[in-house]
Amino acid sequence: MPSRRTARRAGLLAALAATLATAACGSDGGGSGASDAQPRAGGSISYAVQKEPDCWDPHTSAQDVTAFVQRPVFDSLVYQTPDGALEPWLATSWKISDDGRTYTLQLRDDVTFHDGAKFDAEAVRANLDHIVAKDTESQFAAGLLGPYEGVKVTGPHEVQVSFSRPYAPFLQVLSTTFLGIASPESLKAGSEKLCSGNSSVGSGPFKAGAYTRGQQRAYARNADYDWAPKSAGHSGPTRLDAVTIRFVTEDATRVGALTSGQVDGAAAIPSNQIATVSRNSKLTTISKQTPGAVDAFYLNTKSELFSDIRVRKAFQRSLDLDTIVKSVFQGTTERAWSPLSPTTPNSYDKSLENTWSYDADEAGKLLDEAGWTGRDAEGYRTKDGRRLTVVAPIYGKATVFSQAAQTELKKVGFFLDLQASTDAAEVSGKLDAGEYDTVELAWARPDGEILSSFFLSTETSVGGGHNFALVADPQVDEWLKAAQAEQDPAARAKYYAQVQKWAIDQAVVVPAYVTTATVGVSKKVHDLRLSIATWPEFYPAWVQAG
Repeated sequence: MPSRRTARRAGLLAALAATLATAACGSDGGGSGASDAQPRAGGSISYAVQKEPDCWDPHTSAQDVTAFVQRPVFDSLVYQTPDGALEPWLATSWKISDDGRTYTLQLRDDVTFHDGAKFDAEAVRANLDHIVAKDTESQFAAGLLGPYEGVKVTGPHEVQVSFSRPYAPFLQVLSTTFLGIASPESLKAGSEKLCSGNSSVGSGPFKAGAYTRGQQRAYARNADYDWAPKSAGHSGPTRLDAVTIRFVTEDATRVGALTSGQVDGAAAIPSNQIATVSRNSKLTTISKQTPGAVDAFYLNTKSELFSDIRVRKAFQRSLDLDTIVKSVFQGTTERAWSPLSPTTPNSYDKSLENTWSYDADEAGKLLDEAGWTGRDAEGYRTKDGRRLTVVAPIYGKATVFSQAAQTELKKVGFFLDLQASTDAAEVSGKLDAGEYDTVELAWARPDGEILSSFFLSTETSVGGGHNFALVADPQVDEWLKAAQAEQDPAARAKYYAQVQKWAIDQAVVVPAYVTTATVGVSKKVHDLRLSIATWPEFYPAWVQAG
């Protein structure tokens, strides 16, 4: 059995290599919209997803699916609204020290965990201690804490969290499920039980119910819930009695379950099935562009091939992204211009749009200058008898988009070697050893701080980061750390804009397409909306009678 760290790396690549369902249609609210339909209590929802968590502990797991399926169970200290604003949740207010290194949080005094324990400052301390504990083997949450130094209980319902340097992203970090608050007693179960999915105890609107590995997870209404954030779309206990999440990996089976009425909603509707779902009079689609890092090729600047900026730029200009994206996704999403999605709050640099484009002639000239002037029998460029090969490790199988890019790159002379493998240790080993030329991936996070994960010099694969371009530029580090220290969103955005422009100018990344989450939902389901992270929020939802 692979280690948790190896499984995390494989899980990351599997999640990011998977074909993402996209759409530009629909809305961000479900239901039929009938004027005579009134919210009611009772009923249940069944929802099909394409993945199942490898580990159910959000403090350990790095998988988006873990954060989604545990959101009904775990509340957070801060809530990020669907439009990106931050507001109180389990924390009622906060103050930031003048030097930006200490956050003092005031906490609610009326919250109860599912096991009957009271939420207080000691519970916050226990959770933060658990996240950074060595035994937790945190694969993502601990990294989100950045230059974290520690937490101190300063009152029954007050804590102070300290950092070694100013860290402005902290409040957004607190809004994620990865830093969700569990009952301190449940944390004593140990990593294995927490990862198994059988020891999840939070204070959320739903309690974790029966779990059948490979099939489904049940959630039951928390009748005592009365501490939702202001913008949650509802107050008090949930209207729904229950929610069941079913794990259905095959796209056709998942869509079939939706269209036949076996489930009330389904995630990741493939682009070639969106029209079919939309035409069904009993269904509707909900769509939203995913914030964070778009799907992109990160070029290993330390590899023999891409250490030459001319070759990196040639790769960048060899992809006719407008044509590929339109063909593969059938007009349901758009090509990307920046490593950030346009919906990333206070971060996206719109000025990059239309500043670089497909130019096969320019790519050819750059490759000629770099010495790749020969051609082999299959039409690929060569240099000193070696084929112009771009090694691209993939966990699982290559997507339709990756294969289309492979075909497009061949026109200029690149051989994109899509090395697909289901061996987690093999893929992880190649990444850690730098034995690759490019990695294609995306990562959802509604904050421009995601750029640090990909371009800060310390965030390499070996340390659990995503700096697959192996960027090590002092100026980039300076910009990113300045952004971390800046509380003003507009000032932070300027630093992030510099990083985005640099990444394109230096061709360390080739943004491909903007990922967009699309779900199909029965018109009997109302007020099911997509969160800022583009996951369905079950808390405000209700089911129409009849």
